[in-house]
Amino acid sequence: MVNGLLPLTSSGFYLVDPDMKTKGVVLRGIEKETDRAYRIHYKDLDPAHPSRLQNAKTSLQCLSRSMTTTQLHDSIFYKEFLKPIHIEDAVDVFLRRDGLIIAVITLLRDNSLPRFDDRELDILRAAQRFLEYAINSVYIPDRISQRNRISDKYGLTNRELDVLEWIMAGEENRVIAEKLSVQLATVKTHLHHIFTKLGVNSKIKVLSKVFSEFGF
Repeated sequence: MVNGLLPLTSSGFYLVDPDMKTKGVVLRGIEKETDRAYRIHYKDLDPAHPSRLQNAKTSLQCLSRSMTTTQLHDSIFYKEFLKPIHIEDAVDVFLRRDGLIIAVITLLRDNSLPRFDDRELDILRAAQRFLEYAINSVYIPDRISQRNRISDKYGLTNRELDVLEWIMAGEENRVIAEKLSVQLATVKTHLHHIFTKLGVNSKIKVLSKVFSEFGF
C-alpha cells in the first residue's frame, strides 16, 4: 500500500524487538548487502534509528527535515552510506504497540526524485494510523498465535522460534547469526535442537513439516 502511495526509489519493512534489533525484514529495491551493511556499520549513525526515537512518540521522521542539507552532506552516515547508494531523502514511519516501536517502514528517494514535501508527509501520517491499527489488530496477534501453536506442538523456545522464522525466510546460518546478534555456533546449536524436536535432519525437512502441518 505504501509503495503505491508515493513515488519511491526503494523501501523496507522491519519488525523491531524490544532490544531494538530488527527482524521480519521485507525489502523492495534495497540489496541485502546494503541492508547488512546498514545493520552492522551504520545503524548507530542513523538519526532516525528506532533506538533514538523510542520515547519521542513521533509517528514519522523525515531525514531532510531533521537536519539541514549541509549537516546531512557533512555527516558520515551520508558520505559513507547514503551517497554511495544515491539516496538523498528518507522517511521512517514508526508503528507502535503500547507506546513502543514494534515496526518501521523506511521510504527512500534518490536524486531523481524530489525530497518529501508537506503534502506527502501528511499522507504518510494518515497512512501510519491505518497501518498501526492493522499491524496491532491483525498481524501481531496472528504472528503470536502462529508462534504459540508451533511452540506448543514442538516445545520450541522463543529463541528457537526466532531461528525458525529466519529459516522460513530463507536466510543462511551466517545471516541468522548476524540478525540475532549471536555466534554462528549458537545458531547451529539452536538448529540441532530444532531438528531433534521436529524429528528431522535438515532445514528443507523442517520447512516441509512446518508448512504441511500448519498450512503456512
